[in-house]
Amino acid sequence: MPTCPRCDDLNGSVLTESPVRGVWVMYRCPRCLFTWRSTEAEEITNPALYNKDFKLTPAMIEQAMITPAIGVPRKKKS
Repeated sequence: MPTCPRCDDLNGSVLTESPVRGVWVMYRCPRCLFTWRSTEAEEITNPALYNKDFKLTPAMIEQAMITPAIGVPRKKKS
């Protein structure tokens, strides 16, 4: 299993694969929900090289706000 570049979780999993076999694989982190493709630059795919300003700790993830639902669109006035 791949390690998440953003939060260092060891349980990354394959989300999907290229329709053309072997071109790329897309991974997803179950902890921080980060997704990345195998073809991205090493600064994105390698946890040791991932920009430290964007790294997340388990505590940061736990304290993150829940994204509110998108409201129902308003009806246009005639």
